Amino acid sequence: MELSFKTDIKKWLDKLEPMEPETPGLCPNMKKEKPVKAVIFDIYGTLLISSSGDIDQATFTEDNMKQALVAGGFADENTNPEVYTFLLKELPVKVTSNQKEIAANGHPFPDVDIFKVWNEILTEAEKKGWIKRTGSESLADTIIVFEVLSNKVSPMPGMIEVLEVLKAKNIPLGIVSNAQFYTPIIMNYFITGEFSSRQEIEFFAPKLTAFSFNELRAKPDVKLFEKVINNLQKKYGIKPEEAVFVGNDMLKDIYTAKKAGMQTILFAGDNRSLRLRETDERVRRIFPDFTITDLKQLLTITE
Repeated sequence: MELSFKTDIKKWLDKLEPMEPETPGLCPNMKKEKPVKAVIFDIYGTLLISSSGDIDQATFTEDNMKQALVAGGFADENTNPEVYTFLLKELPVKVTSNQKEIAANGHPFPDVDIFKVWNEILTEAEKKGWIKRTGSESLADTIIVFEVLSNKVSPMPGMIEVLEVLKAKNIPLGIVSNAQFYTPIIMNYFITGEFSSRQEIEFFAPKLTAFSFNELRAKPDVKLFEKVINNLQKKYGIKPEEAVFVGNDMLKDIYTAKKAGMQTILFAGDNRSLRLRETDERVRRIFPDFTITDLKQLLTITE
């Protein structure tokens, strides 16, 4: 994916303030019965603290919408403020309609192309005469600024240290995450301290990475894991049961990774994002192989 930015996105990322996890108080379980030869991660709520708890739980405000549109060149101080109210209302509506369209093509848990969603709502605003596109605007700028303002994130304590140690051990690292194009950008910023639009994340093997926005499938769709599992076996000779998936959601992460044949680690390090799903029948008799409350505990499991 080619991404073109017209403003200094790093300045928006620099404004993100560090957050501390809210400890849920669960007890860790790190008893190992099988070897762990590869580690695949979820991102939101696992590698990143999310103020909203997840990528799809952000809180939207008119001020955030205004700042995002100004950053992308779609608005200025003279723009009719009604457009911000309208777009906030239309955004979730368009997300839902796009999800239904994708689901009709056989995706039981669809994810959207966020560029398509934003193009649609801005087209509606343009029809109403609230904005006028000249070709100089940047939709990528608008979307990422809106995300950074709406769902503040911060690295989970120990994230970089753990990734560095695992990489030094030559343990293959991968990602299966519900995400959008801005997720790799934010991750690379936290890892390197620099802004880059590249979609490959430092430390992680591209062939062991699956993002929902690329596949138009979201967890708990087990198909999101297929590419990663196939490449684990083809490229590294690692069977699914020799790899472990680390996530904070009993349904989207633990249940789905187990269906894919992997070992699982429930990350219970932040109460905002921990999803035990105790009333969901699908996870009633599902148990993670490990439970950790600090990312550094993962190093014990991979010894």
